[in-house]
Amino acid sequence: MMPTSFLLATLALIFYLSGEPSSQTSAFAPASQTTSTRSTSLPFPSPTSPRHPLRLHSNDPTKSPIASFADKLQTILTKTSPLNAAKLALVKSLAGDYDAAATREKLDKLISENPVLMLSFTTCPFCIKAKSVLDSKGSGGADSRYYKVVELDVEGDGKAIRAEMGERLGRTSVPAIWIGGEFVGGCNDGPLGGIVKLEESGKLDGMLMNVGVL
Repeated sequence: MMPTSFLLATLALIFYLSGEPSSQTSAFAPASQTTSTRSTSLPFPSPTSPRHPLRLHSNDPTKSPIASFADKLQTILTKTSPLNAAKLALVKSLAGDYDAAATREKLDKLISENPVLMLSFTTCPFCIKAKSVLDSKGSGGADSRYYKVVELDVEGDGKAIRAEMGERLGRTSVPAIWIGGEFVGGCNDGPLGGIVKLEESGKLDGMLMNVGVL
């Protein structure tokens, strides 16, 4: 059985890389994405620090050693039922008391009203990469996005939305991307392989055309 201390450290690392509990600006996010001044007590350098491991691969933040390690751990957590259940419970507890029915309705509306929807964290390297893939398909880049992004570390009810996402999907990792109401996964995982694999396989353009955004 995995020691409790290791599990807690693992969850802390994954939450840090995905933008929780800190909401500092990522080294790769636009300056306009600067959010609140909440601080973190985790023993890692700030994403804006030259010592931050994501700076080792400025062209692809997901290729840094720590991001790659966190991705592997996230895969283990998702596939291992007791560990995934523990993460779902943790996310639920962090959300506190909220109106579950209203939050589910809001999530349903976001999915149904937006041809392409991404639930994201501003500091998450995998979210940043997924946005870059989608931005490359638009004519105006990040300044005129054709897809809807909900930054869960910025929205006041972001934790509640994430908790309900966990109830719906059985996973709480971000990015979480829907195209035409269908959940395609994250950056490089999920039921359809994620946005990067869809792009590499040549399927992404067709999916975007089918929902009228290309």
